[in-house]
Amino acid sequence: MQYHPQLPGHVNIDQYNQMLVAPETFAAKPESITEQLFVERSLTENKFWLRIMKEHALFLGEGFNRKDTHLIQQTDRFYQFFEQQERKAYQIPNNVELVRKFNEESIELVFGFRNFKRNLLILIINCKVSGFNFPLLVDHIAREAEYFMRTLKKFNQGIIEPIQDSIINENVFWLRIMMEHSRFIASLLDQSERNLVNTARKFGDDFETLLNQARDVESMLSKKQPTYPIIGKMNKDSETAAQEILAFKKTGLELIKSCQIRNVINPLLADHVVREAEHFLYMIHVLEGRLNAKKMSDMQ
Repeated sequence: MQYHPQLPGHVNIDQYNQMLVAPETFAAKPESITEQLFVERSLTENKFWLRIMKEHALFLGEGFNRKDTHLIQQTDRFYQFFEQQERKAYQIPNNVELVRKFNEESIELVFGFRNFKRNLLILIINCKVSGFNFPLLVDHIAREAEYFMRTLKKFNQGIIEPIQDSIINENVFWLRIMMEHSRFIASLLDQSERNLVNTARKFGDDFETLLNQARDVESMLSKKQPTYPIIGKMNKDSETAAQEILAFKKTGLELIKSCQIRNVINPLLADHVVREAEHFLYMIHVLEGRLNAKKMSDMQ
């Protein structure tokens, strides 16, 4: 008879044997998406991100050296393309096949813009292009384009990630975006605005902490057996932080529009980052709803 040593704690022999199996084996499977949800989420993401992409083109164009006329003309073309696609997003009927085709059009358009951003970044880093487009800003907006494409591709495949992986991936993406927004704001405020600059930097540090925590959870639990309590807490912590930075951004937008603070921030850019914080909160609430529904179904 084979001898099995006494194991400490509450792990029985069957559980011990399971511990030798790859933990990814016990991960939740991707979930299918209903036709109604496919149409609603696709149109919501398109309406939001197509406007964001259009504004990226505008901001890039404003940041180029005026001698780089060919780059300015290219961003102007992208602006027009995204404006046309954005208009279509508000006119398309709630038809699954038409929305799927529209998603494909958006993916193709965004892919071209993503490539432009990535190649521009290499030119900037190698001092081939001058101006005021920070390399990290170009990388930032390229990541947003890639996120938009990934989202639409999943929708067109008819699937969404299991809720645990969705919460991890969305938080890792958005917490980094909010961290960088905070630091961009601090760098674009006049440094005489000491309180606002310090507040923006503090937000950057706070979001960096949350981002590192989310990355730790990603390392521990991504594509693993569902562990909902810690995942739910991470989403709640992000919600609190997102609400706080949204209030800060909204206040900053009003101060900029009324010329009460010294800065070099385009009011449209200030509004742009407000809308991104609002979309992060929207995603948090979508995820929270899915998590609660999953918990309820598991209890039945």
